[in-house]
Amino acid sequence: MSQPYRHGSQRDRCAGGRTPENAAKHAFRVLAFDCDGVLFDSREANTRFYTHILQVIGRPPVRPDQQGFIHMHPVRESLRFLLPDEGDFLRAWEYTQTIDFKAFNSYLRPEPGLIDFLESARATHCIAMATNRTVSTRDVLDHFNLAQYFDLVVSASDVRFPKPHPESMERILDAFQVRAEQVLYVGDSQVDEALAASTGVFFVAYKNPSLKASCHISHFSELYPII
Repeated sequence: MSQPYRHGSQRDRCAGGRTPENAAKHAFRVLAFDCDGVLFDSREANTRFYTHILQVIGRPPVRPDQQGFIHMHPVRESLRFLLPDEGDFLRAWEYTQTIDFKAFNSYLRPEPGLIDFLESARATHCIAMATNRTVSTRDVLDHFNLAQYFDLVVSASDVRFPKPHPESMERILDAFQVRAEQVLYVGDSQVDEALAASTGVFFVAYKNPSLKASCHISHFSELYPII
């Protein structure tokens, strides 16, 4: 388990939960985001990634009915789901230790309005991420030049229990010394819904009207009046 990633240039600004004076008027001090499905349209990338692994060990590609699960869960859990046979799972897991995840970055699509929103929001809020991505998280942020916007990134590699367990969000609350009601969390899956419900943060559902949330949005521009 690694330590959550803090961006050096932002650390002082948000240390101890401090935010710029002009953020005082906002109810939320921290804006937190899931990665896949929120920052990026990543379904094609995820499907290609797992299909590649399955083909390497001689198994059929990911089926449409399996895509929802692999979109929400960490690599190990997703491989367990796709490969109930222990031998298949172990061969696939061993192979993932050799993969260059960067090969799949080109299939990720940043969501419309993302950069403009992050540019604006970082002037008044601390920005965090809680994701079930693992070691590929940092590479993805660097590839799209997004690391500069995040004060704290908590991936599945940084916690003992990934989402929907509350540990990821508890790390964020502790790092910024804020209460749950001071955190707005944007997610797109049932895993994110459960994380928000278990920790009491304000949940915004992104492009998924089936989720139980305080707000539903379909574009980052819709976040401005909320924060």
